[in-house]
Amino acid sequence: MASHLGQGSATIPIHFFKIILETNVERIKLPNKFTNRYGGSLPNPVSLRASDFKEWVVYWTEKNGEVWFEKGWKEFAENYSLSYGYFVVFKYSGTSQIDVLILDKSALELDCLSSANASVNPVNATEKEQNARPVASSMVSSHQVFEETLMCNMERDSTVQPVHADKGVPSDKGMHVQPLIRSQCVNPTQSGNCLNLPRTLKARKISNKFKSKHPYFTLVIEPSNLEENASKYVPKFLDNMNCEKNVVLQMANRSSYAWYVKLLSGGDRYDRFSSGWSIFAKESKLEVGDICIFELVEPAGPLLRVHVFRS
Repeated sequence: MASHLGQGSATIPIHFFKIILETNVERIKLPNKFTNRYGGSLPNPVSLRASDFKEWVVYWTEKNGEVWFEKGWKEFAENYSLSYGYFVVFKYSGTSQIDVLILDKSALELDCLSSANASVNPVNATEKEQNARPVASSMVSSHQVFEETLMCNMERDSTVQPVHADKGVPSDKGMHVQPLIRSQCVNPTQSGNCLNLPRTLKARKISNKFKSKHPYFTLVIEPSNLEENASKYVPKFLDNMNCEKNVVLQMANRSSYAWYVKLLSGGDRYDRFSSGWSIFAKESKLEVGDICIFELVEPAGPLLRVHVFRS
């Protein structure tokens, strides 16, 4: 067992959640914050128990500090017909048994007794599962990025309240987590308006034509913004932004992927995208002269949807 996994000195029991995607039906990664605190005391295998009280033996693997449920997870997921958009809550009490609450896409608790498939063997695993490896990429699922960023910022910002499942399950049309905190917009009356005055005439025209019910700001990409380890100054779009916060950038035309970017406080009028910005700019293929509109679609994340207009 890796020595850098936490030894579980924090509060027990503890809950964590995962949103089911197409990419995590066969294997699923546990939140880093959970494994950093409890991974050192997490038995292997564990026993997952849903509301039908049936127990499923699942083995986990650890690599580069990440813990994944692998052998046995696919059978568990298939038995309860887990699919894109399902919301799964895990309760860890310090033993090998982990209780599981499953919410389907209607936001209701799944009736596990009627959904269970008795023909599935809970301990069998395919060779494909045993040999699976994480995909090495700085681009990850936008749902995974959002849920982990939300968990991180919930602990750091006492104004953030837990997201209730009846408002937090993604639909088939994409992710939507209803914020349950007071508005974090700089000025709530500016919702749907641009928060800054674009510096070029073309950018102003694009900004004026852009329609949204969310607050947004418009930036023009300059050569210095595309350099390695570059940063980007942005107008203030969050209230009480006096330190740092992880934000999620999601391309409007590539909604299945998103990027972590650190937002640093820069004063009274501006903040700054720092670590993560250069990777986002490179992998989203930004070019000099691009006009980008950053739309604050989820203050709770925070999640910014990025629309790019070529020069």
